[in-house]
Amino acid sequence: MRTRVCRITDLALRATKQTAAAIGFALTLLFILPSSLKLLSKPNLWQFKLTLVNSSLAFFLFSFQVHEKSILLAALPVCLVINEIPLIAIWFLLTSTFSMLPLLVKDGLLLPYVVTSLAFLFLSLYLLSALERSTEEELRLGLYRKHTQHWLPKLNLSRIIKWKFWFSLVAMAALSFMSVWLEPPAKLPDLFPVLVSVLSFLHFLGFIIYFNLVQLMEPQRKKSPKKTN
Repeated sequence: MRTRVCRITDLALRATKQTAAAIGFALTLLFILPSSLKLLSKPNLWQFKLTLVNSSLAFFLFSFQVHEKSILLAALPVCLVINEIPLIAIWFLLTSTFSMLPLLVKDGLLLPYVVTSLAFLFLSLYLLSALERSTEEELRLGLYRKHTQHWLPKLNLSRIIKWKFWFSLVAMAALSFMSVWLEPPAKLPDLFPVLVSVLSFLHFLGFIIYFNLVQLMEPQRKKSPKKTN
C-alpha cells in the first residue's frame, strides 16, 4: 500500500513539473515572438539591442527553474541601451541587484551591495542626466502617448514614471532594511525573501511591457527624398 502511494505521488509530481515546463515554454515563446518578428521586419542595431533585452528578460521571467543570478543575462543587454534610455536602464539595473538581495545577505555582501548601489545611482544620474532626459520623447513613448491622448489628454507619462522611479527606490531601500534588521514572524520565516521576489517580479514585468512597447511602437523613419540633378 505504501509503495503504491509513493508511486502515485511520484507520478503526480512528474505531471506537475511537465505542466509547469509547458506553461513556461508557452509564456516564454509568447513574449519573445513579437520582439523577434519586429526585428525580422525592421533589422537594425537599435531593434537588435531591444530584441536582446526582451528575449533575455522573457527567458528569465517565464522559463522553467531559473536561478536568481540569471537576471545578469538580461542586465547585460540593458547596459547596451543605457545611453538611449538612461532612466529606465538605471532603474532596471538597480532592481536587478536588489532582486539578488537574499543571496547577497547570505554571502555577507550587504555592505558592498549598499555602497555600490548608491554610487551607481549617483554617478548614473549625474553623468547621464537621466532625470532631465525623461520626457516622453526621450523615454521613446511619444507614439504611445499620441495614441492615448484622445482618452487621457491630461496624462503626463514623464511625471508618472519619475514618481514611480523614486517610489520604487524607497520601497527597495525599506525592504532591504527590513530584510537585515527585522526578524520575520515565526510562522513566516521566508517572508522577506518572498517580498523581495514579488516586488522584483512586478518590476521586471513592467520592464518587459515597457521595452516591448518601445520596440513595437517605434515610428517608421521617413525616407530622405532622392536627389535629382
